[in-house]
Amino acid sequence: MLIAFSVAPTTAESADGSVSAAVAAAVRIVRESGLPNRTSSMFTELEGAIRS
Repeated sequence: MLIAFSVAPTTAESADGSVSAAVAAAVRIVRESGLPNRTSSMFTELEGAIRS
């Protein structure tokens, strides 16, 4: 299974309006999952197998 998603926070904790910390946190969770993944300028792709 291949999943592609993007992170687009609607609010920012940073005074300058930057959402980079929220995006970095989401990417960190994906990378720590151990599943194959790829982050591009538009999406983060996550690959895994479905087990029944």
